[in-house]
Amino acid sequence: IVYDTSGSTSLWSGGNNPFYDPYYKGYTFDADQSNEGGGRNIFDYLDRRSKSVVIDGDAVVPRAPKDPGPPRTIYRQAGSDRPKVDFNSKRDEQKLSGRLFEDPDFPADNRSIYPSRSYSRFEWKRPKEICSDPLFISDGVSRFDVKQGELGDCWLLAAVASLSMHKKLFDQVVVPDQDFGANYCGMFRFRFWQFGEWKDVEIDDRLPTKYGKLCFMRSEDRNEFWSALLEKAYAKLNGSYEALSGGNQAEAMVDFTGGLCETFDMRRAPPNLYNIMVQANNACSLMGCAIESEQLEGHLSNGLITGHAYSVTDVKKVRLNNGMEESLVRVRNPWGNECEWKGDWSDHSHKWSSVSQGEKDKLGMDQRDDGEFWMSYKDFSSHFNKIEICHLGPESMSSSVKGEAAKKRRWEMCLESGQWKRNVSAGGCRNNIDSFHMNEQFRIEIVDPDEDDDENMGTIIVGLMQKDIRKILKGADFLTIGYAIYSIKDPNIPPLDQKFFRFTRQVDKSPSFVNQREVCGRHKLPPGHYVIIPSTFSPNEEAEFILRIFSEKPNESGVLDTPNRMDNVVDGVYGRKHHNTVMENEEPLKKAFMEFAGSMAKIHAKQLQQILNRSFGREIKEFQGFSLEACRSMLALVDANMSGFMEFDEFKHLWNEIRLLKTIFKEYDADGNGYFDSFELRGALRVAGYNLCNKVFESVAMRYMDPEQGRVCFEDFILLSIRLKTAFETYKAMPKTNEGFGVVKQDHFLLQTLYL
Repeated sequence: IVYDTSGSTSLWSGGNNPFYDPYYKGYTFDADQSNEGGGRNIFDYLDRRSKSVVIDGDAVVPRAPKDPGPPRTIYRQAGSDRPKVDFNSKRDEQKLSGRLFEDPDFPADNRSIYPSRSYSRFEWKRPKEICSDPLFISDGVSRFDVKQGELGDCWLLAAVASLSMHKKLFDQVVVPDQDFGANYCGMFRFRFWQFGEWKDVEIDDRLPTKYGKLCFMRSEDRNEFWSALLEKAYAKLNGSYEALSGGNQAEAMVDFTGGLCETFDMRRAPPNLYNIMVQANNACSLMGCAIESEQLEGHLSNGLITGHAYSVTDVKKVRLNNGMEESLVRVRNPWGNECEWKGDWSDHSHKWSSVSQGEKDKLGMDQRDDGEFWMSYKDFSSHFNKIEICHLGPESMSSSVKGEAAKKRRWEMCLESGQWKRNVSAGGCRNNIDSFHMNEQFRIEIVDPDEDDDENMGTIIVGLMQKDIRKILKGADFLTIGYAIYSIKDPNIPPLDQKFFRFTRQVDKSPSFVNQREVCGRHKLPPGHYVIIPSTFSPNEEAEFILRIFSEKPNESGVLDTPNRMDNVVDGVYGRKHHNTVMENEEPLKKAFMEFAGSMAKIHAKQLQQILNRSFGREIKEFQGFSLEACRSMLALVDANMSGFMEFDEFKHLWNEIRLLKTIFKEYDADGNGYFDSFELRGALRVAGYNLCNKVFESVAMRYMDPEQGRVCFEDFILLSIRLKTAFETYKAMPKTNEGFGVVKQDHFLLQTLYL
């Protein structure tokens, strides 16, 4: 029960009847008792009864008693029934409640740390329980702030260290104006880029500890907590702390910037890679490197660590005393200790004696054992085998365009979403030529950005990212993904079929198929229309994905699809080709029909089942006969008046339809096993005269195939084809609006739906 803050009367008095508002999770009141215009939030109502404060928009402001006015602004997300309330308003409400925030979506228990383990010994404490004077940020932010804890997330620490070097990027992720002062209520907010949009992540400040000390990421200063809270928010985003054990630095860099990440194999690096790194460094791109090895965190004699993520914190050329220059790279080990490079240009290398003090000062030379060190680019490229560059925009990615032309270059982005679904749209890579065409297909146009030059080429940058795998699999076991690019003449064609891919070469492909969250590639191709086929390496691996396509001129991408359409197969080319399957001498058929029809000269579904199974029961291997339900659907195809019976002419039409479908089925069941694979279903339906859009095909495929075996049996193919024909003809018979949409009354809709 809520009382007036003056303590005198209940807010429920005075005739204002409350009702529970699920959006506000509290009771609301009709302020003017008219039941018009909706209720008011309880805090708005406090204003009328006392000298309390009211929630007004984003701020808490004192004001004199007056009419409550309009309700608070509520932001709704598309497709969600829950309102999106401004963070400041939620924080102010939490303060007014007098309780510290406890996040129900990321509880302070083992489910949030190691969900795969039954028990872990951690004690959750708030910063004010860990030290007497906690600060969100102490004396600014530095790449030296973050230290690794028990969690194996050096990849995340390396990305955080890089992020901390760029204030604008840092403030975009670590939202400013948060502290443990007057506005403190135990609630903090961070922002991450996730699959095409920026997402707010709100957490409480309870942190895992042992013996009063933080267990995971922490700051150098014991009373600074931004890094520990950032790690917790990122763990919530990915499902748990455990999900952060082992990962790829590129993943975190993209989540911090929304940028595009290029990965270079140092063994096959372009000759101008150092210049690319210099340009990226000047453009505030985030960079990381590693020595990929089966041995995780293996210590080498030169001081470097294998299977470990490093940050690249600077790229500079230093002038030597003899007038020559040396290309250097500054690297940081996120452990922040004495584990540093011991070779040339390391902290205590004799090489520094050839550099003036002024040059050292420009480089910020520091000989402390802080995990950061310089090395020559020659040594860098020979000891590290991978570098990742996360560009804030495609403008900063490596390009052959130089000078004024590069300054004028502008990139446009298209974003498409898709899904690899087992037996439907997860066809695997091109090695699996029988099923490759099942993958979703995205069209794009490439244009020449500069028609005045002699080079008739255009560039696109493609980024393929799989979604939520880290959260789903509680770790970094990503699927191996990539894509292929094909040239097409007409962008308005239906999805390309198996035959196209058998006889058409790809014009380009992803740099590799990799088991990382995202694979990215740059492609220079002649102007024209192209199709991009994203896929997993193996068939039937499931995941959602996004495809980002950057082009040099405004563009429109889209999914290759086809409108729903039914062709008359019996009278068409296929029917004429197989005219022998259509019975010309109907006497034997009529005799069989009359055996069951009797004097009524018509049969019901049970009798239809007996006739069909007598004729087709032995023609298809493993076919045990049509079920009664299938025969009811067949009868509904020809039973226009819904009498529950069919006469001979209707039966003959159905018979010819089934025989033609049987011929199609046998063509796709080439080995005669009594079924064909699900990846052949769309082709079989096209031959049968049914062109289905992607969404409808996906639905019927899931409904009419064996999900375990991924195959379609004879009865399911016949039943699907019959029901499709009935649905098309039912829609065709409907009255139409001026726009061509079908109009149906409820009772007619129910009859048609249920009778099928």
